[in-house]
Amino acid sequence: MKKLLYLLVLTFFISATYAQDHDPRLLEGYTQTELDKMKADQPEQYSFLLAALDKAIFIGPIPTQKGKDVKFDGELDIDPSEDHTFLSLGIELKENTYQYFKVTGTDQMVGVLPKSLIKK
Repeated sequence: MKKLLYLLVLTFFISATYAQDHDPRLLEGYTQTELDKMKADQPEQYSFLLAALDKAIFIGPIPTQKGKDVKFDGELDIDPSEDHTFLSLGIELKENTYQYFKVTGTDQMVGVLPKSLIKK
């Protein structure tokens, strides 16, 4: 009987812990409590944030072809070879506007997709 009770308690704690797990990259912009609340109360927003972690930014060379001038919204002092998200870079996503940031000291840039494209 004690073993059964122990297994039930252990299963409960494992289930409760698992239910609270979030992508650790989200914790760069939100607290555990905020994420728990958002997941429960605003599941669409939570799903959007999960998708945005992988889709919102791209890092690549600055276009050099004629007619491809890029208007930068700022500069970021980052290592472009590392993994980044919009949260780790402190970038606020805009609804319908692309954003471009030059990577300091390189020929690289960070492009940020608008929310409207990430939602598709």
